[in-house]
Amino acid sequence: MTNEQYIISQLAFYTELHHHLPKIQPKWFVEKAMGNIVKAMRIVYESGDVVNPFTIQKYLTRPEAIRVAELSAQCSGMPAIKNQIIELQYSYVLNNIKSRVIGINFDNGLMEAKSQLQSIIDEAQIDIGNEPKDINKVSSTVLENITEAMTRGNKLTGKPSGWAKLDKAIGGYNAGDMIVVAGRPGMGKTAIALTFAHDFALRDGRVLFLSLEMSNEQLAKRYVSLIGQIPNGRIRNHSLFKEEIDTVQKFLNQPPMTFHIDDDPDNSLQMIRGKCKLHKAKHGLDLIIIDYIQLIRVNKSHSREQEIAEISRGLKLLAKELKCTVMILAQLSRKPEERADKRPLLSDLRESGAIEQDADVVLFPFRPAYYDKEQPPIEQAELIIAKNRHGESGVIDATFDGKLTKYTEIKT
Repeated sequence: MTNEQYIISQLAFYTELHHHLPKIQPKWFVEKAMGNIVKAMRIVYESGDVVNPFTIQKYLTRPEAIRVAELSAQCSGMPAIKNQIIELQYSYVLNNIKSRVIGINFDNGLMEAKSQLQSIIDEAQIDIGNEPKDINKVSSTVLENITEAMTRGNKLTGKPSGWAKLDKAIGGYNAGDMIVVAGRPGMGKTAIALTFAHDFALRDGRVLFLSLEMSNEQLAKRYVSLIGQIPNGRIRNHSLFKEEIDTVQKFLNQPPMTFHIDDDPDNSLQMIRGKCKLHKAKHGLDLIIIDYIQLIRVNKSHSREQEIAEISRGLKLLAKELKCTVMILAQLSRKPEERADKRPLLSDLRESGAIEQDADVVLFPFRPAYYDKEQPPIEQAELIIAKNRHGESGVIDATFDGKLTKYTEIKT
């Protein structure tokens, strides 16, 4: 008996296995008759009727009806087909990949071929769903993790970010969370994201910074400014003192942090997903930073609002799948500049309310002095926690150094 026939025999005999039917696709079966039988079973199951060889007869040819009756009679063993379903789907996906790869037109250039390959890989998912979990068992596991963390002296649910007040508010960077850092141009979104990345990497966090706006070299110049406390202007003009070069070089010669940057021009959601999965397999991954969401594209023709919603949901699912934190930067609409109080609101998130809905945490870096005619060298700034699924919203006092484009938490 083949794997396909075994699945049909079990489904025809055991009613307790019928909850698998919505997950099984007829196209997975190589033998056409087996696919037709599953299709008939699904129709009857979804109508609310009992599935058996007799109730599905009207949807089958006579030979197919006879075949399912024979397979039901040949059924043996305990009712269990989960592994067989995974094997069935695996074979289908593998064969589908082979046929689609052969069909790629490489004459359209490398980038188009990469995009098609990534799309094929992203769609090649083996998933028949999770089994429901006993809430008492899950809660027991959570309690054990909390107890272990308390024993180690760790009061956070996630990994420490390096910002004490932010950690106290959101519990650190939690696996599966999506954090949105949003602001108007000039508020320093990239600056604070780079600071977050650096501070986290110093604490052994594994970071991937995907820069869709700046090149690796531009980002590295910002980073040299950050670690060497060197004004950006002098870095751009190649006017560094020897002591500054020595300071930066000394830091770079230390044991390496797991902090990678990427400026790949392919900014599709599919490529980002694939890149992050590969990076985690090679280096491990705790924090993904994407600068910024409005530059990500999807390979479908939707309204921009629908596209942003699809991208936002895709990144939230990526955080859950990779069990890491995804931090996305986002542009705000012009609405804050039309108000007397320029502080942003959640409703200012540009183009889609889906970003606000999907986000576990929304942060607004805000520079009040930005709207003044003259800015002091060190500005009083704020990191506004506008949404916090883990606790209360609030404001973290900070400073902003314009020459270094650097945010610093005020520790009190």
